Amino acid sequence: MKSFTAPRSLTGTGARFALLMVMVTAAAVPTFNTLLSILRDRGDKGVSQLRGTMGCLYAAGFDPRGSDLDNLMATMRRGGLLKKCFAEHAERPYAGLLATLALFVLAALVYWFLPAVRDRRRRTVAVGEIDADGTLGAELAALHERTGIRSALRFRVDPARMTSGAAVYGRTGSYTVCLHAGLLARRGTDPEGFRAVVLHELAHVHHRDVDYAYASTALWRVFVLLALLPTLAVDAWTAVLALSGTDSPWWPDAATVLFASAGSGLLLAGLVHLARADLLRRRELHADDQAVEWGAHPANWDRPDPPGTASVVPLLYRLTAPLRTHPDWAERRRVLADTGRLARVGRLEMFLTGASAALLASSLGTLTFLGAGSTSLWLAVALVTPVICLILGVPIVRARSTPAGRAESGAVAGLWLGCGLLVGELVESGRYRVDWFMPQPQYLLAFLFIAAVPTVWWSQALRLCLGLPKRTQRRAAAVLCAAVTAAVLWSGLWWWALGGRRIALGGGDMGGGGLAKYYARTVPDFWHEYTMDLSGLSWGLALITPLHREQLAGAATILMWLVPLVLLLLQRPGARPRMRRTLVAGLAGGLMAWAGVALASFMLHFRRPGTPKERTGPFLVVHEWWTIVAVMAACLLTAALVAACSRRHQLLRALIAAQVTQLAAYAGVFLLYAADGCLGPLNTVFDRCQWHTDNGLSVGRAVVLLTLISTVPGSACAALLGVGAAGAVRWVRRRRAAAGGSVRAHAPVPAPAAVAPVRRAAVLLRAGTVLALGAPAVLLAVVATTTPTSSAMSARLQQESTGQGEQQGKQPDEPPDEPPGKKEAGTAKLRSWQAWSWLNNGGAVHVQQVARAALSLNKEILGTAAKARKANGKVDVDEKAFHRLCGALGKRAEEAADYFPVPVQDLQKPWSNALSRLRHGARNCQAVTMPPHGDPPRTPAERERLFNASLDEVVKGMTDLGHAYRSIYKTADAHGK
Repeated sequence: MKSFTAPRSLTGTGARFALLMVMVTAAAVPTFNTLLSILRDRGDKGVSQLRGTMGCLYAAGFDPRGSDLDNLMATMRRGGLLKKCFAEHAERPYAGLLATLALFVLAALVYWFLPAVRDRRRRTVAVGEIDADGTLGAELAALHERTGIRSALRFRVDPARMTSGAAVYGRTGSYTVCLHAGLLARRGTDPEGFRAVVLHELAHVHHRDVDYAYASTALWRVFVLLALLPTLAVDAWTAVLALSGTDSPWWPDAATVLFASAGSGLLLAGLVHLARADLLRRRELHADDQAVEWGAHPANWDRPDPPGTASVVPLLYRLTAPLRTHPDWAERRRVLADTGRLARVGRLEMFLTGASAALLASSLGTLTFLGAGSTSLWLAVALVTPVICLILGVPIVRARSTPAGRAESGAVAGLWLGCGLLVGELVESGRYRVDWFMPQPQYLLAFLFIAAVPTVWWSQALRLCLGLPKRTQRRAAAVLCAAVTAAVLWSGLWWWALGGRRIALGGGDMGGGGLAKYYARTVPDFWHEYTMDLSGLSWGLALITPLHREQLAGAATILMWLVPLVLLLLQRPGARPRMRRTLVAGLAGGLMAWAGVALASFMLHFRRPGTPKERTGPFLVVHEWWTIVAVMAACLLTAALVAACSRRHQLLRALIAAQVTQLAAYAGVFLLYAADGCLGPLNTVFDRCQWHTDNGLSVGRAVVLLTLISTVPGSACAALLGVGAAGAVRWVRRRRAAAGGSVRAHAPVPAPAAVAPVRRAAVLLRAGTVLALGAPAVLLAVVATTTPTSSAMSARLQQESTGQGEQQGKQPDEPPDEPPGKKEAGTAKLRSWQAWSWLNNGGAVHVQQVARAALSLNKEILGTAAKARKANGKVDVDEKAFHRLCGALGKRAEEAADYFPVPVQDLQKPWSNALSRLRHGARNCQAVTMPPHGDPPRTPAERERLFNASLDEVVKGMTDLGHAYRSIYKTADAHGK
């Protein structure tokens, strides 16, 4: 009989099993860290909770009784300082890593010895002990040889099981097929059925299902026993304490944070169970298909389901189908009748993959040794992207090799992937949210586009890869497209981390008008005439600015359209799609962008100030904003229309057309501002006709900086909406045609055209097209992502966005007043926690540094006073020493002022006033001892008076600082901390 030695089939379950194991491993590290910290700090009466990350948040002003937006603004006041505090006080997860390593070792032992334990528990016997005539062993050996399995394989019999089934178990390289006693009885009456069951079990070995299933099972059971159950027990005990009555500020206002770990654990448990059940069902279906391929007759699957399953409660039976690990016989028969079902992308598997990605990114984000930034997110995306590409790619490859094969577009799969990301984010965000629901939950729908864009892009780009003439080209292009897919997915998730999450929490406009305050202060003039424009500008910039400086996102946006353009131009002769219409549509979009920019200029012309100086104020800012809106609107509309009107490669064609529109629009923006003064009602600043190259480059650079990266993902989202709208219109037309009884005849498929020889001119034309579009885009991306920004401007924007700007009657660092009638910021316990954390995380150190600098100055004062006096009763003063010591004191006071504001509101004003007095006295001391160049000369008597006044101010400042520090310390010590 023929031996099948083909390589193991590409079922896709192995990658998903691996992702499942990685997710459990990543979740184990923070889980063990939490459990071990509870054990280590159980006797410190909660003091340890005021150190580390939570202590930094308390010091920054975090209030569990406040809202998400209030806490977001409080922590953003000193964002850089908070990150530094996290880095300094973050505990290295060495204990969690060691515990996870021990978990791995224990899981490996379970995996290794589980087959032997199963043999002993089941009391199985070797086939040779019951095979008297040797025919059973010979038949099993023949079936083994037919499959071509080279791994060590043994057959045993379970005499206690009377069902006509079998099971396979074991470990890598050594497998056991256990035949039930009822199956041996069936061999005599139904030999074909016997062979079908054995071939089905051998197919599991062929697909390596035993390795994946047993390894994941061992790891999951050990994790549940050692990590998940203890964590849920701790959460349950916390809930009991909270419900029994507590005066903690965390209850009940911040119940979401208290129960976040329980919700995450339950989500992880449900996710793992659903994923394992789905994988086990799929492996059964793949094993059935492989058994039929090896010669089993499909009639052996014509068996009824066991009684009492679907007949009892049909609805309940269907609802619990995702929880079962084996498919029913009806589903098995449907798959065998139509093997294309195995190639279809399952909605459940995409949803579970998305939720797994969210949990994996959250778990990896807690590993401090990965560093700050997007490293952990990149690692999560690198682990998830191969699974996504494999799930979506296998059906496309099979459809390509099958006559009349057709694969899905990836849009539905992307939406389910986005739903999984959304659910994972909603659960994991409870770790830092105090509100039950986000203030702006509609922005969570962004996850649908974050997931749908890379999945659709990968599905359409892979089809182009399969159309390349050479195998090496196809493989290299597929790897490149997978890398671009990962970069696009990372860009979307990183956009959410940088800006989307803040917008959903209610801080889209940098916390209630932060951008508006920034522009009102940096561009002073009559902004009241542009209130609506400024509101739209603030909202729009919050959406398009998070990624405008990310070089990797810039590279991803270029590759999103450049790679498909090259692939479209490299298709096999005779099958190459025409690109002329796409490029013409892009040029038409460019003309539309020019018209939009001209229309915006014309409409703003009626509000144009009278003088050029006034026009460079708010009017120019608003003019540039509406120019940006016109450019982006033209690109998005072009992408939507091209995608709606295209039959194939809709997203890819839309991105190429939108890029042509974008480059043409930039040329129009440059001309508009460079020719300012020559365009009549379209003039912006100047009235005299003259060429202004610097003006065009300056404004053009600003427009490119804000739109180059954000326009491409926006165009992709618009293209998906265009495809969806076009599909809805076609569906309505088909329904109307079906209702009217008229069915449109299908147009015959045209015969493939004769393959014409490739002309050199055509090759040069295609290369020129790529260079003409790619070179300007790459150059603009380099300019946009490398243009330096002012750190002072960023700091100023941060101050304005968090309400820290100087206000009438307030110190710069004083928290804003609460509205009348609002309760005090927190209870006495919360005030104690905040004050203690403020002192412990740097406040006390700054006080000590200021005190040491003051003592050094005082020592110099005493030393000077002890010198021998002159005839006039005065002593010589070492002006350089006093200048140096006063400068050191002023520097220490500046550093203390740059620390977190005191989280307790009534203690911040004395603290900031004392520091202000110290800084003022120190500056005067320096100015008197060594006057700066250009200062008017002073008499010795005047300098003496100013010097003594500065020292008196320093003394008063130190006295006030001591009083403020004692008040803060008294508040911190109110509960014995």
